[in-house]
Amino acid sequence: MEEITEPSFKYHRILVPLDGSELAEMAMTPAVEIASFMEAEVHCLQVVTGLTLNLDPYLNQRIINAREQMANLYLRSLRRRFTKSKIDIITSTTSGSAAISIIDYAKKEDINLIVMSSHGQSALSRWVYGNVAIKILRRAPCDTLMIRPLGTTESLPKKRVMVPLDGSPLAELALKPAVALASVWELDIMLLRVSPPLFSDQDPISSHDFFDEIEEKLNEEAMAYLLDIQAVQARDSLSISVETASGPEAATLVDMANKNEVDLIVMSSHGRSGVGLWLMGSVSEKVLRKASCATLIVRNE
Repeated sequence: MEEITEPSFKYHRILVPLDGSELAEMAMTPAVEIASFMEAEVHCLQVVTGLTLNLDPYLNQRIINAREQMANLYLRSLRRRFTKSKIDIITSTTSGSAAISIIDYAKKEDINLIVMSSHGQSALSRWVYGNVAIKILRRAPCDTLMIRPLGTTESLPKKRVMVPLDGSPLAELALKPAVALASVWELDIMLLRVSPPLFSDQDPISSHDFFDEIEEKLNEEAMAYLLDIQAVQARDSLSISVETASGPEAATLVDMANKNEVDLIVMSSHGRSGVGLWLMGSVSEKVLRKASCATLIVRNE
């Protein structure tokens, strides 16, 4: 069972991808607050591109150079707004594919947390629904925190962090980051285990008398598992509750987050066997798309 009471868990280098928009900037305040609490440095990266038109390469490069100059001015201005935080803020620009450039930068600079907004330049076009965020979430060498801006206001967690667990040691690796972030914002922690349906409603066996007995037994085992973790991980400064639920995993996770006023979901990129990534499958991706709160995917490869 993964111990989460170790207070030394820290992120040391945090990357915030930016595109010059106010919505993308909403990731800055959470990143800076995490960095201040953990004494980390923040890297702000803006990736610029040329035009997609078939232009002369020289002209296209001039466009890229001009955009890089504008990006550098923007990043310097942004850094000045956070001087009171007294943390190291490093700004960089590069050109190329956004997702690949962000991933390459994270590898090169040994980044261990990416904090990004779910919205980019257009409020109608979410990064999380597009190729950029999905590629980053799948291929990033580190944890990734997706922030959900509410309009033009910064959406900081205020009440509760939810940690979905499936009974595997790999899923439990989300516990330490969850406790660390709960400490940053003084959040309650909710441990959740969802039992997926054993049979479909159309399966004749679902109408047998023993079906309810099986579900009750599984729920008891799930609750016992969570209570064991709660007992081991008890901290005087943090409130840890446990919940069980049954149903389709992704939809149930999102539903439980909504019902329990969850501000942040922290889940591991691997579950159960370790072979299938939650992220690569339907569960994590559906949670990322449907959840109305921030989501942290903990990389444990």
